[in-house]
Amino acid sequence: MLFLTTATALRATPFLLLALPSASALASENATVASKYKAPNESTPPIVARQWAQDDKDLWSYVEEKVPAVLDHTGSSSFDEHLRGVQAVLRGWGSPNYLTKAGLFHSIYGTEGFQGFSLPLSEREAVQDLIGEKAERLCWIFCMVDRTTVDESALRWTPGSCDSNCRFTFLSRPELGRFEIVVDKEEWLDFLELTLADWLEQVEGAASKPSSLFLWDEGEAYAYRRKAYRAMSRVLAHERMGRLGGIVQQMHGEVYETESEVTKILVQPRTPPMSEAAARALDALRSAGEDIPTNLRPRPEEKMAFETERS
Repeated sequence: MLFLTTATALRATPFLLLALPSASALASENATVASKYKAPNESTPPIVARQWAQDDKDLWSYVEEKVPAVLDHTGSSSFDEHLRGVQAVLRGWGSPNYLTKAGLFHSIYGTEGFQGFSLPLSEREAVQDLIGEKAERLCWIFCMVDRTTVDESALRWTPGSCDSNCRFTFLSRPELGRFEIVVDKEEWLDFLELTLADWLEQVEGAASKPSSLFLWDEGEAYAYRRKAYRAMSRVLAHERMGRLGGIVQQMHGEVYETESEVTKILVQPRTPPMSEAAARALDALRSAGEDIPTNLRPRPEEKMAFETERS
């Protein structure tokens, strides 16, 4: 649930919400497996941790000055902790600064799976000034994209199948018109890294409760885009072997080891519609002949494959 905090209260404590958490706070945060992959941690040099704290303080001071609507809507501890958590995972992976900034703002315009808050797209220039054009574009893609088109790119990948000149074409969410989003190989890898960090940071908590929006019963969050996230970990471990070769697959494996045996047979490849506009867009695509199931709940993989063959 997203709780709103008034701008007045935020001005009184401008850096409280997104002050950089300490290593001990991150380590104890909900006692999740993901928390041990976050930085700063005990091995982070103090000078680096201090610089991160200063960078984040300056970042959110700028947000308060330039884009006050963001602060008006990020008072929820759960949402706020997730944003900081994604940034902390990316820092733990040694991601470049622009990517950690994208982690902190990845859902700023509202996404396929989160529409509880969205900054107007008219604020893109202000966000670019805040975190840089490269980071903001990753956030924009994260918010615009139809996730199935991202997943298809990861699932199709094989070692050696893509050289440095590769281009990938995602599509925007159906309700946004399905316009093309073209990325080069490095931006594709950046986007997969952001996407995987976002999910691994939250799935343990998401699975601890049911979700009427995602159509999950308790424990079923692990089914969401299961094969795609596994594929992303393989892509990143191979394509960014020097930095991510060991850590991403290890983290993915350890996080998914927390899943109950009962739900490991379930898959949920597509995000259920989060709005009436999204639901209508999916209906339109079905009417045009696209193979989009009407039942988007997590299902046993064998049953889903059988029903697809019958249709």
